[in-house]
Amino acid sequence: MEFEKNWELILSDPDPLKVNLAEGILKQNDIISHVVNHSNSALPSIGEIELYAPKAEAEQAKKILKKAEMI
Repeated sequence: MEFEKNWELILSDPDPLKVNLAEGILKQNDIISHVVNHSNSALPSIGEIELYAPKAEAEQAKKILKKAEMI
């Protein structure tokens, strides 16, 4: 799948607010990202929400989120 070749998982968490905050932090640092929601529509508290960044920017994204104490 093309998505998997070009994007790397940066964060996985069941809390959508945490993932959205992390996405906003990356956006402020000019790193594009993509959120994939694997939570159950009937029981939103079950399942993970994943944040991906382009592989070329993945290390920088991780450093930024570590500095922000998100990961």
